[in-house]
Amino acid sequence: MGAPLTPWYGLDAVWRVLLERDARRTFGDALRHTLTHRELTYQLDDLDVPGDPQRRTIRITFHAQPPYPTYGQQPQDFPRVHATPRARSKHRYPNDDALCLWHPLDPTDRRWTSGQGLLVLIELIRRHLFLEHWWRQTGTWLLEDAPHGFGRLDEPGNRRDRT
Repeated sequence: MGAPLTPWYGLDAVWRVLLERDARRTFGDALRHTLTHRELTYQLDDLDVPGDPQRRTIRITFHAQPPYPTYGQQPQDFPRVHATPRARSKHRYPNDDALCLWHPLDPTDRRWTSGQGLLVLIELIRRHLFLEHWWRQTGTWLLEDAPHGFGRLDEPGNRRDRT
C-alpha cells in the first residue's frame, strides 16, 4: 500500500481565496484561472512592465505534484511562472523556460511563499521582467545576481541570493 494521499491545496477554496484576494482587488476579472484535479493556473494578460513598450502575458501554475524539483519547498510555495516564451534571459530554467525568480535554497524571508499572496508574486514577476528587459538592453542585471546551478556550497562566491 502506498503513502497516504494528502489533500491537494489547489482544491481548497479557502487557500485560493486567501491567495487571490489582493490580486483580484487590483486586477479584477483580468486575472483568470483554470483549475483541474492536478493543476491551478492563473493567467494575466496585458501586464505593464516599466520601461518595456510591449505588455506581457504571464502564467503562474501550481501543481498538485510538481513535475520539477521543489528543493524541499512546499509545492504551493514553488509554482512555475512563464512569460514571454524564449526571450533571451540569464534567469530562466533551461528545461521549460520558466522564470527563475529566487534561488530555491534561499531562506524563506528571501523568496516568495503562498502566504504572501498572488499580488506579491505578480509584482515580483513584473520586477523580474523589467530586469530582463533592462539586461537585454544594457547587459547589466540591476539587482543582486544569484548564481545558477548547485555547485559546492563552500565555494567562494556561491551565495544563495535572490535575483
